Amino acid sequence: MHIQKFIYFAKELLGLPLSYDFILYQRGPYSFDLDTEIRSLHSIGAVEIRPKPPYGPSYSSTVLGEALGKRGPIDAKMDDKLTALANVLGPKQAKDLELLATTLYVLKEGHQPDPDVVKRVLSLKPQFPKDEAEKALQEVRELEARFK
Repeated sequence: MHIQKFIYFAKELLGLPLSYDFILYQRGPYSFDLDTEIRSLHSIGAVEIRPKPPYGPSYSSTVLGEALGKRGPIDAKMDDKLTALANVLGPKQAKDLELLATTLYVLKEGHQPDPDVVKRVLSLKPQFPKDEAEKALQEVRELEARFK
């Protein structure tokens, strides 16, 4: 799973209190601050980063990372929501996450009604067919309802 997309969904759907600013970048929402923090965690040995061509890197927590994570402000309820979100997003392909995250980003920009959302998404991601953009909007709406 792409960590950038997961963190974006966790912040926007679950209300995880994070200070990362996301911009719409090449493959959807992206935070340079998050990237910097991941690299900092890697430099102190808290995160392992392994290349995984052609998909990009794979991240895993080390023993130090696990210990640091236990000191965080995430309660059991939020932890359950994060696990549920990971179970939904984890199996998805990169292109699907790109479209879903971009759709959520467009919704958070305030675009309404649904045809306007689809039109905006397609203007940003013209490589996707209209029916896929419509399905992505439906799925994002379902995720919003599920994780309210």
